[in-house]
Amino acid sequence: MRDRHFIIGLAAIVLAACQAPTGETQTTEPASAPATAGFSAPRTVGTHTVTGVLLGFEDAGYPTFALEVGAAGGAAGDEGNLQLLTLDPNAGGPVDPATIRPLVGQAVTVRYSVTASTQMTDIQVNGASVLLPVEGGPAPVAGTRTIEGVLSGAEGESGDLPSSLTVTASDGTAVTFEAFIEPGMASANGRTVTLQYVDDVNIELVSITPAA
Repeated sequence: MRDRHFIIGLAAIVLAACQAPTGETQTTEPASAPATAGFSAPRTVGTHTVTGVLLGFEDAGYPTFALEVGAAGGAAGDEGNLQLLTLDPNAGGPVDPATIRPLVGQAVTVRYSVTASTQMTDIQVNGASVLLPVEGGPAPVAGTRTIEGVLSGAEGESGDLPSSLTVTASDGTAVTFEAFIEPGMASANGRTVTLQYVDDVNIELVSITPAA
C-alpha cells in the first residue's frame, strides 16, 4: 500500500568539472584522497553535486525508487547519508533504473535538487481526523503547524503518483501539499478542515554517474 505522504526526488548525473554551474555546490577532493573522503551532502534549497558511494538502491513502489549515498566504508542508514528518490522514466524520471542498479557499492557522482515542500500530517473535520487510522503510527511531529480553511483538489483517485491538494483560509492564505487521496479526504473536499503540516524539502535526483 502506498505511503500516505509522498516526497519525490530526482538526483543528478554530473561528472563535475573544477567549477560547478551557477547556483550549485560541488565537493572537490585532492587527487591522492579517496573519492568519498569528507562526504557531505547539503540539504539547502538549490542544486548540488556530491561524490560518494551508492550504498543502496531499491524499488519504493512503482514508479518510485529510493537511493542512498554515503561515505566510503559507511553503511546504509548512517547519519549524514543522502536519501533521495527518483521516478521511472515512464513517469518522468531522469535516469533508467537499469543503469543505476549496477552502481550499488561503487563511488558515484550525483547531482540533485532540493526544493521546499509541505508534508501533511493530519486533516481534521470538527476535531476528528478524516485519515485512515494507522496502527502503530508515528508520534506527533515536532514543528507541526496548522491552518483552517476549505480543502480542494481531493477529487477522484490519485493513481501511481500523489495528488496536489490545497487548504485555503478565509483571508486567502493557502497551503498546498501532495498526498494520495483517501475516502475520508474525498468526503472532506470543499469543506472547512484543519490541516496539520510540517515544512519539508523534496530531494530530487537529476543524474548519477560513476565517479571519475
